[in-house]
Amino acid sequence: MPRPVSPLPLSPSLFRPLFFTFTLLLTPAVHALSVIAPTFPQLVAASDTIARGTVTAIRSEEFDSAQGRGVRTLVTLRLERILKGTPAETITLTLLGGTVGKRTLRVVGLPTFIVGQRQIIFFANNGTVLCPLVAAGHGRYHVLTDPATQRDYVTRDNLAPLSSTDEIALPLATPAVATITARLTSPADALTLAAFETQITAALDSSAPAVRLP
Repeated sequence: MPRPVSPLPLSPSLFRPLFFTFTLLLTPAVHALSVIAPTFPQLVAASDTIARGTVTAIRSEEFDSAQGRGVRTLVTLRLERILKGTPAETITLTLLGGTVGKRTLRVVGLPTFIVGQRQIIFFANNGTVLCPLVAAGHGRYHVLTDPATQRDYVTRDNLAPLSSTDEIALPLATPAVATITARLTSPADALTLAAFETQITAALDSSAPAVRLP
């Protein structure tokens, strides 16, 4: 796990990456996160690590920064496969926000995690930005199993089955719309885990060097 670095300073040079636009709300306890959806090749190129794993632990903690005490959440995944990046058995993502005691710092639009979730994550600059997932929810894909066929398939962050990597460039819908979309899209139409990882590998073979987010 990298040395923790305070993600709170919001200098323009730090938060002007290719796919991120951060907007602070007036209340100090709530931040809003909005992103521009990347294309699939952009997502692959902007990631310094692409990995498949299962969430094994989640904890929140307070930390000191130049702005005072902040709250961050640490999400640990046991890795099954690393498609890009340094080999490791586990990875711990550091995200701004969380709850410690009676204190809550919430970042609207930030992906949430549940222990036991299996997913493919695309991330960069872990420990130095509000959210290391590239373009927030566009950098996380759930791996689910179709109960009818026992086939592993991939969904977007909103749980809508991913039928093509072209859909990565589409905005993530609100939860209500996402629920309807998921019901209209059959798991049988979704990319299998193997197919998605094959396309990632192909994109890596043809991509330019990784784009480092500021």
